[in-house]
Amino acid sequence: MILGSHRASADLCSLEPGTHLCALEQDGSMLDRVAATFVGQGLAAGEQLLYVASDAQVDGLVRTLSQHLDAHQALATGQLLTSSFEGAYGTSRPEDLATIADGFRLTARQSQKSGFPGLRVAARMDQLAGLLGSMDAVVAWERMSTGLQREIQVSSVCLYDADRLEAGEGAALARAHDGLAPEVDVAPIARFLAVDEPWGVQVRGEVDLSNRHLLHRLVLSRAAVYPRVRLDLDGVTFADATTVARLRSIAAALPEDGHLVLANAPAVVRRVLELTGLGHPKLRVEP
Repeated sequence: MILGSHRASADLCSLEPGTHLCALEQDGSMLDRVAATFVGQGLAAGEQLLYVASDAQVDGLVRTLSQHLDAHQALATGQLLTSSFEGAYGTSRPEDLATIADGFRLTARQSQKSGFPGLRVAARMDQLAGLLGSMDAVVAWERMSTGLQREIQVSSVCLYDADRLEAGEGAALARAHDGLAPEVDVAPIARFLAVDEPWGVQVRGEVDLSNRHLLHRLVLSRAAVYPRVRLDLDGVTFADATTVARLRSIAAALPEDGHLVLANAPAVVRRVLELTGLGHPKLRVEP
């Protein structure tokens, strides 16, 4: 651990948008673990994830994620994007760091247009010094990125192999970030994954005060692209009345040709609807 820095909460589902984290590890398997934790919790929160890494590292990530969620579905819907370092940062030294920044601004805007409430990026950064020419330039980029990410509300974790760093470089990198990525993975109590056909959201687990805002913002983001949204609630074990009431409000505000479908609604959701009278013509419950 780098002195003078702090670790982010292990609950990355509630990560504040625009947070710029780093991981400095001598063990490659630990970097793999940090990446899987960051990406997995971001996907569970309904956000779009971009993983910048080699093909082998991407394959390893997908295998790890598949133990907890449908990573192949996330790839198919574009909720999980992957890129090589060259694809994300280019193959030649940029004349101006703003060129790279503009690329990330474009990716963030495209994420919203694709029906996601936010974008997170996990990137293997060991090639950046070679691209920019020096570690001083890397630190300057990371400092600029901290401000950029707050501006465009994109969160990230920059993954560095500590064995490749000279004395003092790790501390300089840590100071250029908001904090260190968590070492411990806390399993989210619910997962919200995007679905393309039919357009909507797959919900699994418990939805309550701690996470219902994540569901609601993903539903709003999907509805902003196409106002006919289907929620697959198969596997939901709990949903409180406030969660259902907010879904009703979202449905009621949809345009005339829009609707919100609750598919595979478990008994707990049906009972809330029956007891509270929260029905609405645009909130449909599939039999």
